Amino acid sequence: MNHLRTTRRQFLSASGVCLALPWLEAFADAAPAAQAPKRAVFVFVPNGVNMWEWHPATTGKDYELTPPLKNLADCRKRFTVFSGLQHKAIPGHGELAVWLTANANYTAGKGAVTKSTISIDQHIAEAVGRQTRWPSMVVGATGGRRTISFDRQGEPVLADQDLSAIFAELVGAHGREKLPRRASILDLVSSQAAALRRELGKSDERKLEEYLDSVRTVEKRVQADIAWQATARAEVIDKDRLRLQSDPYAPANYAEYIDTMFELIYLALRTDSTRVVSFATTESEGGGPIKNLPCGNWHNAGHNTGDAPPEQKPKDYATLSEYDAWWTARLAKFLARLQGTTEGGHDMLHHTAVLYGSGMSWPAAHRSDNLPLLLAGGEGLRFAQGRHVAFNNQAPVNAAVGKAPPVNKDFGKNPACVSDLLRTIAERMDVPAPGFGESRRTLDELMA
Repeated sequence: MNHLRTTRRQFLSASGVCLALPWLEAFADAAPAAQAPKRAVFVFVPNGVNMWEWHPATTGKDYELTPPLKNLADCRKRFTVFSGLQHKAIPGHGELAVWLTANANYTAGKGAVTKSTISIDQHIAEAVGRQTRWPSMVVGATGGRRTISFDRQGEPVLADQDLSAIFAELVGAHGREKLPRRASILDLVSSQAAALRRELGKSDERKLEEYLDSVRTVEKRVQADIAWQATARAEVIDKDRLRLQSDPYAPANYAEYIDTMFELIYLALRTDSTRVVSFATTESEGGGPIKNLPCGNWHNAGHNTGDAPPEQKPKDYATLSEYDAWWTARLAKFLARLQGTTEGGHDMLHHTAVLYGSGMSWPAAHRSDNLPLLLAGGEGLRFAQGRHVAFNNQAPVNAAVGKAPPVNKDFGKNPACVSDLLRTIAERMDVPAPGFGESRRTLDELMA
């Protein structure tokens, strides 16, 4: 009997390793009702942006890409930029607790939010999480209670930060101690992989090879990390030699850490290990792993601007600009991975809605109006992409005014807020969310 037809889930397993396989056409043939799953990914970057140059000057499809958005030029038809959306409360550095909950009543130092509050990712996970190995994937470089995910009791869902532990769980090794140090996981399952190839068509065989190459790439990074940590003389290793560490507070290359975390997210989605991901990239107050970025101390630069015009604080705004571009470059690589992988007649991005942004706009005043947000992909969830959409009569930021504009209070006849956006994503995932946070409606403006 063709083993592709024996089980709903497909794995390669040997010696305590259980490697989930990606979505293949052969599996869909075995189960005609099967379709590529709908997914939602939430990527949070703290402490606002350089607001003088984040939002486009015009709306619609023909807007000009701003400096930080130019990194996304290759997929400009696949994402939409938003202006004018806000959380009513100004959370300050509590933005982590507010971004996906819309509830600023958090407990400082503890990280919890008001009881009976839940973040939208966990609300979605409650409904769809039983269909996958992990109800949701919650990760972040700082880890622990520095998270954007909160359960229905308002308690933080702890974020995983250890790359090797996440990889071990992803391949079913149940702990990094079971990861092979020298041989590859793929060596352990090579005979099964060879048998599977003989049963696949050319298209599926190519997808399988691409997937195994992705696993091999991440595995090499993780093995190098484990070896680095086991080296007694690690502190004297040549600083110019690229080393990835699971502890993000002392990486030789923080871009490598973030890119690898994105790659783990990609593998988790591709194997349908989860359909909901939240990624709190780093802590909001500054410091921590992001100090290793070449642009310098972005947190202090944000405060130093004082919302002055660019010509008065050129050095600080230049730091923020470099910070913004650094993050959109990371996002671009992740979107390219999704866009370059075919499943169910479309690419993975077609089935995956990716929300990216910050819980602050102007960092000096910790403002939460006109938040920098964009939504990529999800056309299979009926999102219309490739535009700049301004809500609440939001006017473009104009440096000629000479100072940061006041908080917009001209909401018009049909106001919108971030809660409406989060609710819309949930309901496009087939998870009802009426009354979520401050929401009063879904954003029909985003629908195809």
